[in-house]
Amino acid sequence: MLQSAPDALDLPANATPADYWDAARTLSLIGDTLVKLDAHGRPQPGLAVAWQSDPAARHWQFTLRRGVKFHDGSAASPAAIAQILGAIHPGWNVRASADSVSIESETPMPSLLAELALPRNLLLKRNADRFPVGTGPFLVAEWQPGKLLKLAANEESWAGRPFVDAVEIEFGKSLRDQAIALELDKTDVIEAAPQAASGSQRHSVSSSLPVELLALVFSANSKAQDPRLREALALAIDRKPIQSVLLKGAGEPAASILPNWMTGYSAVFSTQANPQRARAVLADSRQSALNLSYGLSVVLSYDPRDPQAQLIAERIALNAREVGITVQVSLSGAEDIRLMRVVLPSPDPATSLDEAARQLGLQQPALPATRGNSLDELYQAERGLLDGYSVIPLFHLPVASAASARVRDWEPDRWEWSEAGLPLADVWLADRPADSRPEAGSR
Repeated sequence: MLQSAPDALDLPANATPADYWDAARTLSLIGDTLVKLDAHGRPQPGLAVAWQSDPAARHWQFTLRRGVKFHDGSAASPAAIAQILGAIHPGWNVRASADSVSIESETPMPSLLAELALPRNLLLKRNADRFPVGTGPFLVAEWQPGKLLKLAANEESWAGRPFVDAVEIEFGKSLRDQAIALELDKTDVIEAAPQAASGSQRHSVSSSLPVELLALVFSANSKAQDPRLREALALAIDRKPIQSVLLKGAGEPAASILPNWMTGYSAVFSTQANPQRARAVLADSRQSALNLSYGLSVVLSYDPRDPQAQLIAERIALNAREVGITVQVSLSGAEDIRLMRVVLPSPDPATSLDEAARQLGLQQPALPATRGNSLDELYQAERGLLDGYSVIPLFHLPVASAASARVRDWEPDRWEWSEAGLPLADVWLADRPADSRPEAGSR
């Protein structure tokens, strides 16, 4: 069961985090990418088994896996792969040769491997019914938009036939409905709140690395234009009680865009609340003091589909009031600040910083166009995005999933977006005791 209710089997350009993960999980069961990344950002083979590039990273060549077929029986040939990639990236020069695909660009592409591993680069065709046709472990058997997707095992999967014969995905189910269905044994795999990892022992709950950012984002026409007012708000927010009570201990307080597991330097950005310093910053800002004296209030909005967002927004407003800033939490009228969740879609920090900046409405980070960005260069780029306090990071959050007792060999990778996040091609089902194993040759 999944939360989203998609009208089409694709990855929406402006998807919410919940929609993004749902689409990525679903489409990754149907298609493959040229390469994958593990949680350390190291490239692993996908449909490509080898790759190389010139020193400037403008020309790349990928040797393709042989004998792979799409679900419709057609060959996943270099020509077919080049056609799909060229349509996704019109700015690239994608060409096919005997056993490989080359990608060229006028600008350097040092992070191309990380880019190709993103779900938007799944190699999918469309059939006459507009269903995705891929090379993955499952193929589309039935599609009811927004309601139900039935997948059948790909008998000729290059990675080996899945153990299960079919997967049925029900859409439009809230986290609460999913949890109830799992308790009643009406479903096998659900999404879960990250704090559920310490819950019921009847089910196997897996939590990913922190792959979402919860942040405050100031709109372009916000009444809070003074960076010192924004800095004061950042200093006023006490993240620890929000994490402990509202998030029930899940996630990590954050003052950086990228989580510590990606960079190792997030502690440099302080998450400590400092109300005294916040009041001093406000006092130094004549414009802010003038506005406050006239009763200026800023409007904070949130995503009503996020079950925790309103409570978090109200707690932030309370913190702000304690230092003399009036924040009104509202879903109506022009917003000055928005509480947002954004996706950090890659274990490669430069790629995730680029993607997060796009979702947050910031200028793209100033990373050098050379291979192997150093941590210092990455830090300086991230620091540049945070100057001026247009964005105030709050928390890095994991995503979680749970499986029923009859789902065996449930070992999701902690890097959640890939097909390893929901390893349905590798699980098997049993109604036997948990310590029993399938007999040789059984599925």
